[in-house]
Amino acid sequence: MTTSLRSSNPQPAPGGGVTLPPSPEKIQQKFDLAIALVLSTWPALTLAVQNSWGGPLSSEKRDWFAGAISDLFSTQPANSIGVEYLEEFLLQVMNDEFEVNVEDDSGAEIASKIVGLRKLTRQGDFEMVDDMYERWRERVAKGGEKLRFQHAQEEEEEEDDDDAADDSEGVEEEDEDVEMGEAPQLVKAPKEKIVPKVDEEGFTEVVGKKKR
Repeated sequence: MTTSLRSSNPQPAPGGGVTLPPSPEKIQQKFDLAIALVLSTWPALTLAVQNSWGGPLSSEKRDWFAGAISDLFSTQPANSIGVEYLEEFLLQVMNDEFEVNVEDDSGAEIASKIVGLRKLTRQGDFEMVDDMYERWRERVAKGGEKLRFQHAQEEEEEEDDDDAADDSEGVEEEDEDVEMGEAPQLVKAPKEKIVPKVDEEGFTEVVGKKKR
């Protein structure tokens, strides 16, 4: 999808004055929102969270994931992070934190959306982010998941509290089906020798690590 970039030069206001460009804080807030919104549309990540493949705190890991992406951009020079670099980062986190190998092109698609929104928000163009947010609000009104965001540094500070909550609360949510046009091609990353597995329905599943 081709996205046109708008000029960041101040534009005349309706009353004849000049519209000031958005503050760096607002730009960062909009970009953080954009990251969380894009991740909420990734079927592979949604499936991993709903099945707790990242452990009982999989939902919190997704929040941390969004913050880690934001921190990645904020610690690198402007325009230094491209789609391929970000895709590798996304797939590595999926493997390390959720033990999942994403074997379709969805990682590249998610990376492309985030990089594109980074360019737009830096130029003060929030139209696409706001549109995504409105569509997300409609999904929430129909019973969808709420959106949360957490920077990686905040996750480290709360790690001890999360561990304590893990021991006392356990998992209470029931598994839910993911509604999508086509199931994401992903494989649980093995930790031991690869062997065929037979599930409860009698189907044989052979998993393997993706060769990149």
